[in-house]
Amino acid sequence: MKRELELTFMTNLKKKAKLVIPDPKPELTVTEIHHVMNLVIQKGIFGFPQGLAVEKLSARIVESNVEKIEL
Repeated sequence: MKRELELTFMTNLKKKAKLVIPDPKPELTVTEIHHVMNLVIQKGIFGFPQGLAVEKLSARIVESNVEKIEL
């Protein structure tokens, strides 16, 4: 199973930017997610092509089953 944490921000250019974190820890809390998103905004950690993150929009954990097919 593939598991990712998707964090979506609004940028200073009024565009959406998504940060995808693979394999987040299973016991991740909402408080921890808020903290990380606040750090991304406050520190300007990531320079997205869409601009700098200025607002938190959403967070979600996406799980999917991946089956590799041998050719």
